[in-house]
Amino acid sequence: MSSRADMEAALKAHVLPKLRALGFAGSMPHFRRSRSGAVDLLCFQYRSGGGSFVVEIGRVAEDGFDFHGKHIPAAKAKVSHTRERHRLGSELRVNWGDHWYAFADRDADEVAKEVSAELDRDEVWALVDRLAVLGDGSKG
Repeated sequence: MSSRADMEAALKAHVLPKLRALGFAGSMPHFRRSRSGAVDLLCFQYRSGGGSFVVEIGRVAEDGFDFHGKHIPAAKAKVSHTRERHRLGSELRVNWGDHWYAFADRDADEVAKEVSAELDRDEVWALVDRLAVLGDGSKG
């Protein structure tokens, strides 16, 4: 049985070093990195009822974007702003799938290792490269 505190500790032990190695900055739950002329956003979101979480990835323009009449710099952007995103662990299609990492009845370290393994997949980042970049008029 793993609690949210157990899961957060396991993510910090297994996933945070991977994110840093991939060039992501930030802290739970929001991370970002500049790459390929855009900013990759990665966010962890826990289910309100507990016991599971999602990891979502989206992209915004390096100089930010306009949102409801207000300019949002990339440093303040969140995955929830984006129109296109990928939920880690789901089928590799844009805006497809609803994968939740369940941890309540599992070992938190094993769940964190699953997340880390997904971050190692070149196919994930190839899909992320195809996501619309919010704020870039040429891509969405």
